[in-house]
Amino acid sequence: MTPSAIPFRPILIAITLTSATIALTLPPHGTANATPMSQNHPVSLDHEPSDVSVFPAAFGDPATCQKFDPIKRYGPVLQFQIRRNDSPVGSHTVNFNRGRDGLQVVAQTAIDISFFGFNAYSFRYRSESLWRDGELSALSVKVDDDGEMSNVEAARDQSGLLVSGPDGEETLPSGIFPTDHWHCGVLGSTSVLNTITGKPNDVDITAKPSAMLSTTNGELRATQFTYDGELQTNAWYDRDGRWVGLQFKARDGSEITYRCMNCTAQTAFEDRG
Repeated sequence: MTPSAIPFRPILIAITLTSATIALTLPPHGTANATPMSQNHPVSLDHEPSDVSVFPAAFGDPATCQKFDPIKRYGPVLQFQIRRNDSPVGSHTVNFNRGRDGLQVVAQTAIDISFFGFNAYSFRYRSESLWRDGELSALSVKVDDDGEMSNVEAARDQSGLLVSGPDGEETLPSGIFPTDHWHCGVLGSTSVLNTITGKPNDVDITAKPSAMLSTTNGELRATQFTYDGELQTNAWYDRDGRWVGLQFKARDGSEITYRCMNCTAQTAFEDRG
């Protein structure tokens, strides 16, 4: 994103937002308004290049992040409440849909910050992605950063992943993960695709001991993974490799937190034991 005169303007790193938000994905292969894909062809995301075995204590099974099927892990939707300095300011939603063409992921972020009844800052993010054979096949991102519009498009071909963003085109390795966080295979990466800038970010990802994490439904046990390098953020995952939280500093020093809204009460209860 470009700098803003508003001193508290948040920096939404790949997210999205999902950090990119969540990055999420898809060019000509479909949109949220497209006819739903067939449910007859299960899709698993088996991304071999990422080695999450470097975090053996974080997950219950070393193969947790291989053959990753988000619909089995999350269901059709993943929802977060976005908080700034612990006050609600927006939401981040990721929808999963599988069909004949692959796995379609649609992520949307909405943030509104007001002072004295006036809207001081707004942010809108929409990402559509298509995953085939365990890799990102296509991506389309639209961003409205308080009136500043930008787009990122990507498509995979024989040479790799061709990415077009605000600063031009670049070919990246086809196995690169976008910064949308829902696939825990990203944790073995040393470079990620920033879905807001369209640029690769070199990162060093390290794990901390598991601890209790707040959600809108209570607490659950999760492991914090810290990104250092060209992208700085903190993401939390439970023992089944589900993305359950996000936190980073905005440009003004305020704290932006993604708090899971649909982590089940049963999961939260079990993890307290």
